[in-house]
Amino acid sequence: MIWITFFVSAAVIILAGTQLSKNADIIAYKTGLSGALIGALLLPIVTSLPEIVTSAQSALIDNPDIALGNVFGSNMFNILVIAVVDVAQGRGPVLLHVKLGHILTAGIGMLLASLAAIFILVQIDIGIFGIGIDTLILAGIYLAGLRLLIRYDKKDTQAEKEDFNEEHQYAKESLKKSITIFVIAGVFIVISGRFLAISGDEIAKVTGLGGSFVGSFLVAITTSLPELVATFTAAKLGAFDMAIGNLLGANIMNVLIIFFTDLFYVGRPVLTNVSTDNAITALFGIFLTTIAIIGLIYRSKKSVLTLGFDSWAIIIGYIMAALIMFNLGMSV
Repeated sequence: MIWITFFVSAAVIILAGTQLSKNADIIAYKTGLSGALIGALLLPIVTSLPEIVTSAQSALIDNPDIALGNVFGSNMFNILVIAVVDVAQGRGPVLLHVKLGHILTAGIGMLLASLAAIFILVQIDIGIFGIGIDTLILAGIYLAGLRLLIRYDKKDTQAEKEDFNEEHQYAKESLKKSITIFVIAGVFIVISGRFLAISGDEIAKVTGLGGSFVGSFLVAITTSLPELVATFTAAKLGAFDMAIGNLLGANIMNVLIIFFTDLFYVGRPVLTNVSTDNAITALFGIFLTTIAIIGLIYRSKKSVLTLGFDSWAIIIGYIMAALIMFNLGMSV
């Protein structure tokens, strides 16, 4: 039954997450929000809703390892999606077609993830009103990072906004209907996220794999599927900057989820009560992001079997991470 609950919850999150992303795009178009806010801010917040709900629920049921594994595992999976986009676009390495400005977004995500990994390892047991000082620092750096991204977007006068051909797609769509579907999809994600976290907790106990592995892969892949759908859709429309921006922006948003997890976690600051395996998952996410940055800077035109060398490196790195985390989970 726990596997049925897990997969049914996952299916609902995928379907609801797809509607959430689509209608967020319609709302953004109808309300006149800028492409920067859609790609770097709005869309990642929307597509990260499953991670937020699932991690919060994991904290409530006293399994913070699933919550943290979900965060860092989602970061890893989001970088893996770059390789999926590379297959979909079929015109040489995908990172060849996007702007260097994404390095700033990637760098902020790496800064937050590396700091979170340090906090997990050093165990700062200091709280303010029940919230760890470490997660408050992460939230503060997140807000500073967003401000930096917005200022950079305004300063980058040569950058052209991605054109989604939204007028062809969304001109006849109703804003009221889109808001209604958006809210309903959000409710379904909240409900399904709760069941996903609970069933994931039971799977971790039954299989003996541990919350870190289950959170980093089973739960993280499921909650990251809305990002996959939104990114794949953007790539098929030729909006590669929007696609890559969504993935890297989501990785920034995901680290903020640790703060929300701490809000719902009762007891000591959440980062003092999780396995150090989560720091390893965070480091693997940084490792994969570094590969993506190298691809962005080097801009190789060569590919093997329609995939760029950077995409192959990301795939191999992700598989290596999965094997190492599986072995760590089995040894718990």
